Amino acid sequence: MSSWRKAGLTYNSYLSVAAKVIRSALKPELQTAAVMNRSKSEGRYVKYENGSAVTDSAPLNDK
Repeated sequence: MSSWRKAGLTYNSYLSVAAKVIRSALKPELQTAAVMNRSKSEGRYVKYENGSAVTDSAPLNDK
């Protein structure tokens, strides 16, 4: 069994932690805004009823 699974992580959460550690370990001159913004993501949701979308997609932070 893999170490991330033994730690109770999913593969996606393991990759997220690993990427965050790598970004924080970069030299300060390489920690540009473009590199640090890669860790941010945006989720959207749509409400469905009877197989059809009832609302337009909206960002999760507006929920």
